[in-house]
Amino acid sequence: MADGRVLLALADGPLAAAPTWTRYDTLVNCSRIEIDSGRQSEFDVTDTGEATVFFNDTDGTLNDSDLIGLAIQLQVQNPVTDEWVPQFRGVIDDMEFDVNPAGVVSNVQVKCVDLFAYLAEVEMIPGTFGDTVPAGSEGTVFYEDGSVQTRITALLDDAAVPSALYAVFTGNINVLETKYDPGDSVLVAIRDACDAEFPGIANCYIAKPIDDDPLFQFHGRFARFDPDTVSASASGWTFTRWNAGDAAAFALDSTTAEVKAFRFNRPRSRIVNAAISYPRGIAEVDMAGQVSTDSTSITAYGYRSWSAPDLIIKEHKTNGNTGEEECALFASFYTANYAVPRTNVQTITFQACRPDDTRASAIWQLMTEVQISDVINITLADAAVSDEDYYVEGFHMLIEPADGDNYDYVEVTPNLTPAAYYTDDVFNA
Repeated sequence: MADGRVLLALADGPLAAAPTWTRYDTLVNCSRIEIDSGRQSEFDVTDTGEATVFFNDTDGTLNDSDLIGLAIQLQVQNPVTDEWVPQFRGVIDDMEFDVNPAGVVSNVQVKCVDLFAYLAEVEMIPGTFGDTVPAGSEGTVFYEDGSVQTRITALLDDAAVPSALYAVFTGNINVLETKYDPGDSVLVAIRDACDAEFPGIANCYIAKPIDDDPLFQFHGRFARFDPDTVSASASGWTFTRWNAGDAAAFALDSTTAEVKAFRFNRPRSRIVNAAISYPRGIAEVDMAGQVSTDSTSITAYGYRSWSAPDLIIKEHKTNGNTGEEECALFASFYTANYAVPRTNVQTITFQACRPDDTRASAIWQLMTEVQISDVINITLADAAVSDEDYYVEGFHMLIEPADGDNYDYVEVTPNLTPAAYYTDDVFNA
């Protein structure tokens, strides 16, 4: 991997699996990098990751460059290990120039998007995408029924995404044959398949390209219930458990990354005590069997509803469950795990410290290497949070490059979901 904060692939396409990188932050002064990736919580749809690189261009280098559409990789150096660690890979989507009338400096913002933007822009084409279309449906794009892994892989292949750039886990269900209209995006169809595996939880996301892990990741339901076992048997996913806490927690365990800022709540908005989930094509007479409620929670908080309608689930791959039975389990999962308030982390921030600080190793390793779907264990005495696990759903990163041998100023704010939401595994009950 090349050194540097800003790397561009000048001679390779945006989907090249292993492009040749050219360092750009030594050609033009880079003043700041901001990255947003993943989602806020498990209830949100994982959307396109974005990054902005701020340059102070003193000699017009970027004015004469045609960089739009080039692959870009953003990295940060861990000053404890001196390693450059990738944080974002995508393409340059736009460049904005704020020109000083005196002609001394041009402030340039290079706006970047990740692979999700590409998948959202690829519209499915009849006759090119999908399987053989049934007679009378030639104007649509058709995918045969089959496993969720087969569906997602087919969509990525049809979109010309190299196999080296994706890791699609096997999942647990088969999806129904599905028709899409011309103009429907590949990302829409991928999300349909994800929701059939586990609505709101089964996640596809774009990972940091660390340890040669592919960019696009699809994880099935048990990656949340038992990530250690799943990651040990799967290829393309490096799962890590991190420790975070206050000074007292660090004193007990030097692998604990000290927290700079922390805020939590216990929101009523995330309570679910009445849920319904059903597959596409279900008979109306069968709808009553798709409902799950928690009467104790309803008495305490009133109705707090959740629904997952019209899922393209056909059946479980191996255990004999029908689509209706699988969907009923989805509803049961939510009322079993979301019926009471949980301690939700609103903000947790980690901040750069001197590399010779005794806390530096743990802080810098977490900031540079934490991935979506990792787990952070938190212990903070003042917040009455002790030994509680949280899944990483996304993160915001700020990098302010330093000069010479000085270390960069870095802040990382992960978005977290309580692991307590996965206490009751209704699928293996």
